[in-house]
Amino acid sequence: MKRSLLALSIATTLAVAIGIFAYYYGPGYVVFSFGELSIETSFVFMLGFLAIAFFIFHYFVRVLSILLRIPDYLGLRYSKRQAEKARNALVKGLIEMSEGRFSQAEKILLKQVEHSDTGLLNYLMAARSAQQQGAYERRDEYLRLAHESTPSADIAIGITQAELQLAHKQFEQALATLNHLNSISPKHGYVKKLQARVYQQLGDWDNLGKLLAEVRKHKLISEEKLVEIEIETYAGMLNNSIRIHSAERVNQVWQQIPKQLKDNPELLKIYIIYLMHNEQDDEAETLLRGHLSKHWHESMVILYSQLNTSKPQQQLDTAETWLHGHARSAALLLALGKICIKSELWGKARNYLETSIGIKPLADAYLQLAILLEEKMHEPEKAQEYYKSGLNLALNEKQGESLIVSDPVKLLDNLETPPKLKIIQ
Repeated sequence: MKRSLLALSIATTLAVAIGIFAYYYGPGYVVFSFGELSIETSFVFMLGFLAIAFFIFHYFVRVLSILLRIPDYLGLRYSKRQAEKARNALVKGLIEMSEGRFSQAEKILLKQVEHSDTGLLNYLMAARSAQQQGAYERRDEYLRLAHESTPSADIAIGITQAELQLAHKQFEQALATLNHLNSISPKHGYVKKLQARVYQQLGDWDNLGKLLAEVRKHKLISEEKLVEIEIETYAGMLNNSIRIHSAERVNQVWQQIPKQLKDNPELLKIYIIYLMHNEQDDEAETLLRGHLSKHWHESMVILYSQLNTSKPQQQLDTAETWLHGHARSAALLLALGKICIKSELWGKARNYLETSIGIKPLADAYLQLAILLEEKMHEPEKAQEYYKSGLNLALNEKQGESLIVSDPVKLLDNLETPPKLKIIQ
């Protein structure tokens, strides 16, 4: 519209200029001769003719240009319609996925994918839909097509593939995928997190231990959850070292554990029982004494009573100092009774054990008192009463609730497989 107005203004200006020129200077005279042909006209007419011819030619060229662009225009309109259909298909496919209709979602996502400018996303979502249907071969094919559609998106495609393999519990394949991604992008935090998750699932505690520093650095896991995973990892590393009977490796792992985690009851218990199993009770006593002076755990007190140290009287004196703050602890009184039995203080042991039972009956307290009365104090009838009471109590206790494990070797066996904590998400 603006161009038309401009052209009209120019034409009007030229017409006025020609009229003024003709009025003052006359119409003029122009002759065109070509061979035997000659044309005579006025100069004013010639200017008017040229102006009209120019505008006719100009609009002819414009119309021709529009006509020549019609095929491109129609092609562009078609492409836009197809792209719009593809976008609608993507949105509809994502809705179908979110509503759990994965078969329909897969079909819709692939229907217009060749016309979509989001082909990568279509294929990735189709792969996830196939995964939900258990169609793992189709899933892998869609991932391959995603790579073909956008070769530069190696990381995004690889992460999706690893996540899907993890969801399908294909841990070895997921690890191979993640190792490849790590070689491409060694500092990618989320790849590190997924690697840690795979190592955790595989129970590969040594490699997980090496990776935790990177996971902490990228702050991809909350501190609380990371500490839980660290505890599980170091417990697994300790147990693996114990299984292969490598004292050097066990000590290396213990030294590797951060100072703030060495007071964790789970880790300390594994290491203490290892020391007991290898007749290093004096070293175990030092560690347990230091721990219990700062952190009170009744299970650790019972473990303390099972130590066979070279100085049992010193061990007893240490345990008795804890009565100042825990005089009503049945577990501590039981532990004192057991230490007195090892020190052959029969009367003192009986007093501690009876007091412990009076506060809170424990199956092991009944057992220790019954053995003491039968074998050392020659009161078989009284011993039988305690045997019976202890047996009834043990039968009523839920398995695993008792604090007491008399045999540290059995406790070591129970601890060889650390309890599963939170899986890295």
